[in-house]
Amino acid sequence: MITVALSKGRLFKDFIKFLEARELTDYAQALKEEGRYLFRNVGNVKFIFAKGTDVPTYVEQGIADLGIVGLDIITENRFNVLNVSQLPFGKCRLAIAGPDQQSEKDIRVVATSFTNISQQYFNQQRQDVRLIHLNGSVELAPILGLADAIVDIVQTGSTLKENNLREYHTIMTVQARLIANKQAFYLKETDLYQFMEEIGVV
Repeated sequence: MITVALSKGRLFKDFIKFLEARELTDYAQALKEEGRYLFRNVGNVKFIFAKGTDVPTYVEQGIADLGIVGLDIITENRFNVLNVSQLPFGKCRLAIAGPDQQSEKDIRVVATSFTNISQQYFNQQRQDVRLIHLNGSVELAPILGLADAIVDIVQTGSTLKENNLREYHTIMTVQARLIANKQAFYLKETDLYQFMEEIGVV
């Protein structure tokens, strides 16, 4: 049996649509079942559900053999995993955003949960900013005066517009990635490749 770590949320829904498009109904139906379950077994595959930022840790520690995670997460923090392949879903972008009337060059304080990526970007721009780490609802920061701008994941931009914020600049495009535990990739090579072929990665 192989174990695949998934994060519930946007990527999870995109993965189910991806499975349905490939007519992998056994997987899709099992993952769509309602309930607060923490894992699901489908044939030779165990799917476990974790917070998105924790998926690479489960893979790195060998709890999961494979994981599906956004490029933003494995760029923000370094993990000792194999970055196997890009997946054709989970498309979005990591962007700087703030109040309409403000210029990007006027930014001095930035709120984000992506402090490493943000620091690298502003260093490259030779722009001196102070970063404030937040775990969620970063759009509140410029509205309440905690920060001049935010760096956050943007998919449609509707949340920004609803809060009178606009996107200044895209730092990086993001897509789902398939990652693997280094040891399992060799010890379970046959089973992993079978699953990867099934979902169309190889």
